[in-house]
Amino acid sequence: MKILVKPLIASALVIAASGVNAQSYSEEKVDDIIYSMDETGDKAVNFKEFYDESITFNDDSYDVNKDGYISEGEIVIEIKEDLAKTIKELRKQGVSEKNIKKTIKKELRTADSEAAKILKKMDTDGDHLVEPEELLAYEQQQFRKLDRNRDGVISKLDVKKQEKQKYKGWPITQGGK
Repeated sequence: MKILVKPLIASALVIAASGVNAQSYSEEKVDDIIYSMDETGDKAVNFKEFYDESITFNDDSYDVNKDGYISEGEIVIEIKEDLAKTIKELRKQGVSEKNIKKTIKKELRTADSEAAKILKKMDTDGDHLVEPEELLAYEQQQFRKLDRNRDGVISKLDVKKQEKQKYKGWPITQGGK
């Protein structure tokens, strides 16, 4: 059985946990994705590059017990590990210990419910496990959300199309007209 590993882009699971919708990424976020995943240097990321970088070649595994599946408990572990990294970063930035403690308390209180939400998004057969096929399907769904112009790659054109759609139909007035 293929071992599942942590997706990139702050990981698909972390994206889901934070409520970030892949289709609403800024141009800067798309640039980061392209920079980190573009194996061919063409300033675009196809699905193979996206999947290879986020799943196949990523050594930071959510599958803690190495059984080939991701469970809710394993997602909770990852959320807590990400929290530890966040705490280190907050301290580097000089955030007060009082505010850090508030963040820790809130995140620990919601970790189980966030893990359940993530699992529900990815677990299409309802067995409370994410199998390799479900992870592949979820990654394909995330890729399609990022590939706004449906040309088979993630590029800056996708953000430009997103911006046009966002403002399509809004009245634009100039000079008080």
